[in-house]
Amino acid sequence: MATGGQRYDLPVPLGLWIAGAAAAVAFSFVAIGLFMRWRPSAARYPRLNLLRWPLGRLVAARRTRLVAQILSLALLLVIVAAGLFGDQTPTRNLAPTAIWIVWWVGFAYLSALVGNIWAVINPWAAAFAWVEAAARRCPGAPRPTLGLRWPARLGAWPASALFAAFAWTELVFSGRAIPAQLGLLVIFYSVVTWAAMFLVGRTAWLQNGDPFAVAFGILARFAPMEIRTGARLCPCPGGEGGDGGENCMNCSDCFDRAPPAEREWNLRPFGVGLLRTSDITPSMVVFVLLMLSAVTFDGFTATPLWATVENALYHALPGPGATRLAVIGTAGLALFAVAFIVVYRFFAWWMAVAAGGELAAATTARLFVLSLVPIAIAYHLAHDFTYLLIQGQLIVRLGSDPLGFGWNLLGTAHYRPDIDVVGARFAWYSAVIAIVLGHVIAVAVAHIVALREYATRRAALRSQLPMLVLMVGYTMVSLWIIAQPIVEARPDAAVAPASFIGAADDAPRPFPVTRSKGECDMRALVLVATLAVGVFPLAVAAQTVAPQTVLDNPSVRVEVSSLPPGAGSGQHQGIEAEIGIVADGEVTLDSPLSHQVLQAGKAYWLPGLIPHDVRNEGDRPAKMFAVLLKRCD
Repeated sequence: MATGGQRYDLPVPLGLWIAGAAAAVAFSFVAIGLFMRWRPSAARYPRLNLLRWPLGRLVAARRTRLVAQILSLALLLVIVAAGLFGDQTPTRNLAPTAIWIVWWVGFAYLSALVGNIWAVINPWAAAFAWVEAAARRCPGAPRPTLGLRWPARLGAWPASALFAAFAWTELVFSGRAIPAQLGLLVIFYSVVTWAAMFLVGRTAWLQNGDPFAVAFGILARFAPMEIRTGARLCPCPGGEGGDGGENCMNCSDCFDRAPPAEREWNLRPFGVGLLRTSDITPSMVVFVLLMLSAVTFDGFTATPLWATVENALYHALPGPGATRLAVIGTAGLALFAVAFIVVYRFFAWWMAVAAGGELAAATTARLFVLSLVPIAIAYHLAHDFTYLLIQGQLIVRLGSDPLGFGWNLLGTAHYRPDIDVVGARFAWYSAVIAIVLGHVIAVAVAHIVALREYATRRAALRSQLPMLVLMVGYTMVSLWIIAQPIVEARPDAAVAPASFIGAADDAPRPFPVTRSKGECDMRALVLVATLAVGVFPLAVAAQTVAPQTVLDNPSVRVEVSSLPPGAGSGQHQGIEAEIGIVADGEVTLDSPLSHQVLQAGKAYWLPGLIPHDVRNEGDRPAKMFAVLLKRCD
């Protein structure tokens, strides 16, 4: 597994890992089926009201939430300003790190493992709510919304469509790391959001049309925190809906309007929010499946199988290289989404038949789709946790210099991320534990729902046999995807003399030195000049597609590789800046910054976080080496 340049050799064959994980999920099904006999209620479970203590009341106070909302809106403005007016190098600009790492990855974890914090600090919702409050206080002021009724048949289809567009931006769009383009996308999203709130109202849009409010709300159903009111005040299903008509769950509007005596901010068991299915519509079923298919496709694009498919399609399609990559990525993402929907619908039909037709297939799909949420959370943890820990360190430096202008507001501008903070061994074991545990929890949630919905325990057990097949199969596929960077064929790394650039791997590691941009650029030139003499023979001799690491120390990693005719690296990105030289042949480099055809002796430079693809479109092998700068960007 590649993590900060490291790889981890599995102690036993991958097949045994996959078989063991599948057996663990199957065993959990047997244990749950044998020992769980009670019929649970979605409304009754242990909970502890944190508002009983002064600290809990302070955290949940309206003034505390107002401060958090103001800070959130201020940060949004800084991100947009950084994107539009700051340095356009992704690692020197706050926008890419704040959006993709801190917000999307970080808030997904917070939503699933803490609670729906996004519903409290959402800057777009907060700003519109302030306008609504100001209009109410001013007699004769125009209403900030037309109050059009949201059509029931529309459901959450707008949220599903917008989430699909967001997934395409995250996984396919080549400009996803370019700060200016991110700034424009944020402005576009702001216009769409506020225009929709003006038309149909803030609450209706957040519940049905806003993809991020819906996504974080779904993940928060698993979380151990909830807010509830003692009476159902909400005019429409809010948050997780009601618990049988007596309480309103996770609806911030109801929480604000309710008297203090009727408010609760509770600790609850993990996953109980997934048992409430009364508000799940067919469009919400599709939304959950889109979330799961997107994160799975993200992992699949790092496998050799995807690289093979991508290479084959790349040469079969006409047009510029970047366009071909976008078409291939779009087709792959769409195919995954369709496949997940079709497969789940098939298993829902199979479950309905296995239970004797007591429930229709469409009803079965609606009732059990939330049992897939723990799997989405687990895969998100397995796939993105190391990404958060490594590239998330950039926020320490960017907090002092958000626009890349050389500021040092917080005294952390010279911090350099430690890409070895997470080892490949830790990444692998944490991924295995997350995936297996997520599937076991999913089996338990599905079984609890079945016991509640079916008239007899026998029908409930029979309905879960197809679900078991689905869970075991997806466990195996998930582990296979996560493991591909570990088990793919790759030659042993060549050993470069320590005199090339720096100390050998086993030499004492020096204390990292802070360098100015000029010193980094000078060192890069020295590195390239030295490698041109010392590593060219290795590059010319290389005969494999997978890169060989010939040097790896705290400052740099040097890789030598060969691309046969028609081969390509696939679109990828890393935290390190990269310098490369073509030793033999010709390669085509596509990135959001440029399209270059590089012949022998030509070099390229890429900042960190820039997605790029290197391909050999010639008729003979191309050989090259790349220098990845760990301490300078």
